[in-house]
Order: sequence, then structure tokens, then C-alpha cells
Amino acid sequence: MQGDEAGLLLGFPPNSRPTPSQAKAAYRKKVWESHPDLFPVHEKPSAESTFKLIAEAYTYLQSGNSPIFIYF
Repeated sequence: MQGDEAGLLLGFPPNSRPTPSQAKAAYRKKVWESHPDLFPVHEKPSAESTFKLIAEAYTYLQSGNSPIFIYF
């Protein structure tokens, strides 16, 4: 997963660098919106895959693998 892709999944604009607290807040909001238990049975598989992608994106941003931007 790329940094931009992880940020987009959590609702950040492209090429942004969210702080850890911003990433955590966005993660909690997206997890609440996409939790599989909130969807009807026929939509659960899709919700589960989205839920897993959001968790992966948050893990990626928290691990420090996101690209480092240097501003001059």
C-alpha cells in the first residue's frame, strides 16, 4: 500500500501528511462508518473488505512507511 492510497482511504487529500492524532481520529471515524456489523447480511462481505483496507491503511501510516516530504 502506498502512502497516498492509505491517506485517501482515511479521507485525507492527496500528498498530505497527517499527524498521528489526525490519522487516529480519521481511522476511528472510518471504522465506525464501515464496521461490518452495521450492514445487512448481503452487504457484509463488501463491508468486511473495506474494514480490512482501512485497518491496513492505518497500520501503514502508523508504521512510519509513509513518504517523507522535505520542504525548502
